[in-house]
Amino acid sequence: MNLVFEKLPPGFLVLGNHVHVDLFDASGLLLLTRGQLMTKRIWERLVRKEVYTLKAERNPVIPTVNNNKSFSKDLYWNIVGSIWSIYHEAKLITTQQISQTMVSIECIINEIKDKSIYMDFNSLQIDMVRFKEHDYCTFIHSVNVAILATLTARELGYKGRRLRYLTMGAILHDLGKLKVPCEILNKSEPLTESELNLIKQHPIEGEAMLRNADVLPSILRTVRQHHERWDGKGYPDGLSGIKIHLDAQIVAVADVYDALTADRPYRKALPPYHALEIILTVGKDFNPKVVEAFRKSLNLYPEDTIVTLNTGEIGIVVAVPTSFPTRPLVRLLFDSNGRYLNRETYIDLLYELTYFIKSIKCKNGVVV
Repeated sequence: MNLVFEKLPPGFLVLGNHVHVDLFDASGLLLLTRGQLMTKRIWERLVRKEVYTLKAERNPVIPTVNNNKSFSKDLYWNIVGSIWSIYHEAKLITTQQISQTMVSIECIINEIKDKSIYMDFNSLQIDMVRFKEHDYCTFIHSVNVAILATLTARELGYKGRRLRYLTMGAILHDLGKLKVPCEILNKSEPLTESELNLIKQHPIEGEAMLRNADVLPSILRTVRQHHERWDGKGYPDGLSGIKIHLDAQIVAVADVYDALTADRPYRKALPPYHALEIILTVGKDFNPKVVEAFRKSLNLYPEDTIVTLNTGEIGIVVAVPTSFPTRPLVRLLFDSNGRYLNRETYIDLLYELTYFIKSIKCKNGVVV
C-alpha cells in the first residue's frame, strides 16, 4: 500500500466541526488529527487550497495484512442485551433460559465463520449511561469471552455441537457473580481477605445455579473450572494439567485476556497487544497448546492499521509474523516531529526490541 498526499477542496470541511481525517500542510507537517475541531486558521488554509490528507493507493510490491472484518456492532449489542435479559437477577437457571441462549450462540458462531475476523471490543462499546444495573458489565465480559473462546476452539478443531457447548459454557462462566454484591465487584480499593474469598466462590455458585437446567456436565465443568490453572495454583479445587476440562482451559485464557483489556475500578485497560504478550509470557498458568491456538485466532492488526511507536514515530503495519503477532513489520510514515517521510523506511519490531507499539489507529478512527 502507498500513502500519498491529496489536496482537499475548500468545501470539504466546515469551520467549527470535528474533522474526520488527519490534515497536513504541503511539506507533510501534521496540522490537525481526526476528531479535533476545525480552527479558523486551518479553515482559512483550506479555503486557499493549502491543506492535504493522506490517501491510500494499493501497491502489489509491498506486503499487506489480510483483509479483515470486524464483529457487527449491532449484533454484538443484541447478543449482550439478550443474555442480560435472560439471566438478570436469576437465582436458578431453567431449561427454557438455556434454549433461549442457544439463539445467541448460533449468532456468535455464524458471525465468526471467517477466522480473520478482527476483534476490538473497545470499538464496540457504546454509551453505558442507560445501563445502570451493576451486573451489566458481567454480561458484556461474558459475551466477549464467549467470542474469544469460540475463535480459539475453532483453531483447536472444535465443530458442531462440541463448539456450541463450549460457547455456552463461556457465556455462562461468570454467572455466579450475580451472587456477589455490586459494592465488592466494583470496589476500587484492594479487597479484604473475606471479600476475595467471596468472589472466589463464584465458580461454585454458578455451577449450583445451573444444576436444575439439564445442561451437559461439560458446561458445568467449564463454569466451575475456568479459574483453575495449568500449574495447580487456581481455584476452587486446585486442579492442574489435563485434570482441568479442555473447555475450561480455553475459557480461562479468553477470560484473562478480556479482563486485562477492560477498564476496572482499580486500573485502566491494557492495550490488546500488551495483554497478549502477558498471556504469552505466563507459561505456567495455561496449557501451551491453548495459548498457541488463542494467539493464532487473535487478530490484533486489521488492514490499514496505523500505529504510533514509543519513539513518537507513526507508521502502518505491513506484515505480521505468525510466530509473534505483537511484533509486526511497520513502514514509517511520520518521524517523531510529525513530518511525513518521503522515503520508505521500515522498523521490524521482531528484531528492534527497543521499539514497541504505544497506540493504534484504524482507517475509521482510534482503536486503542
